[in-house]
Amino acid sequence: MVSPPRLRRRDAAAIITPSWGGPSEYPAVYEHGLDVLREEFGLRPVEMTCTRAKQAQLHRHPDARAKDVNSAFEHDDTRAVLTSIGGDDSVRILPFIDLDAILDRPKVLMGFSDATTLLTYLCWNGMTTFYGPSVMAGISQMRNYPAQIKQVKELLFEGKANYRYRPSTAYSEGYPDWSREDLVGHVGRKRRSGGWKTLQGEDKVVGRLFGGCIEVLEMMKGTAYWPPRSFWDGKMLFLETSEDMPTPDNVKCMLRNYGMQGVLDDISALLVGRPRGYDRVAKRRLARVLRQVAEEFGRTDLLIITDMDFGHTDPQMILPLGVKAELDPAGPGLRLLERAVGQ
Repeated sequence: MVSPPRLRRRDAAAIITPSWGGPSEYPAVYEHGLDVLREEFGLRPVEMTCTRAKQAQLHRHPDARAKDVNSAFEHDDTRAVLTSIGGDDSVRILPFIDLDAILDRPKVLMGFSDATTLLTYLCWNGMTTFYGPSVMAGISQMRNYPAQIKQVKELLFEGKANYRYRPSTAYSEGYPDWSREDLVGHVGRKRRSGGWKTLQGEDKVVGRLFGGCIEVLEMMKGTAYWPPRSFWDGKMLFLETSEDMPTPDNVKCMLRNYGMQGVLDDISALLVGRPRGYDRVAKRRLARVLRQVAEEFGRTDLLIITDMDFGHTDPQMILPLGVKAELDPAGPGLRLLERAVGQ
């Protein structure tokens, strides 16, 4: 794996819009996120051609969106490439991505949800990428959770060794009405967290982190942008659901596909993010589904941790795809065994 160099104050951060045109729809939310990047981290946001483009234009031109991604990596003074927001069709830009040019100039690429396409494609081709907050969803609201600001600094700026993740004591889902400028930067109602839960598995495991939004990954299966069977050996697979709230039965069907591919045979663990919008009944049903599918494919030994703080939740853990980690069912606990960024 090739790790990008660590970030420094005054570094340029390219802002890309690979999917939905959120910055043009809700500019106040977007611009507040840029302010956080400047004031909390000392970064210099640099907009690309399509960053503030209207949704209709973005939808018509996946090639232009991909050109922004390629250009962001070509600029030598840019050290970070951050997604403005997610969406639902970034898979359409993958045929236009200049893979060799990007891998030749690794940078901190971070986003979540629909950014899963880019993050996983570049990771399985050899570059560490980061599943974490986007400018509009997570960064714009980051001051509500100071520990997340600290996480960004330790992981991406300092390159802290043996970084240990800790469950949040409180969390929130979603954001107040983005059309109201007086609510910009706010989060939804904060709730007490019950912590991470060990669903099954007894032994510590080690593996390289890989995963993303389970619905987005469905769009990649069977394409040239899906990893080969050999890639999955020993991976620590992390999956989370979006605000579309697929039912536990939907998730069951998706997971069975991983079983039929042989992925469940090969992975070292399964990490599951806090399911957005699920009530207690749905969470219990999801837990049964996870155990059921693991049993169907002979993996009653598979370590499964649920309700983890990544994906469509705040605060968000930043998970570096391709980095080796250790998962302990006692606690449970997760720590990185490698630095997420280079020097």
